[in-house]
Amino acid sequence: GFGGTFSVRLPDISGAMVADKTRALIETGAHQVLTADCGCLMNINGSLEKQQKALRGQHLASFLWQRTGGAQ
Repeated sequence: GFGGTFSVRLPDISGAMVADKTRALIETGAHQVLTADCGCLMNINGSLEKQQKALRGQHLASFLWQRTGGAQ
């Protein structure tokens, strides 16, 4: 997703890269995207929201926490 400081220092490049990435993710037909990088997650989710897509990213740790019962 090339978020974080990369997106601040090189916003045009970051924007083009996340646009390509989200287009490819949407084309897979996936219902969810998992990543372990918070900057990437924020950039991907921001791009998907701007495109008004239902697809959303989630941090891998959060996904595993939910699927294993979390704090139950």
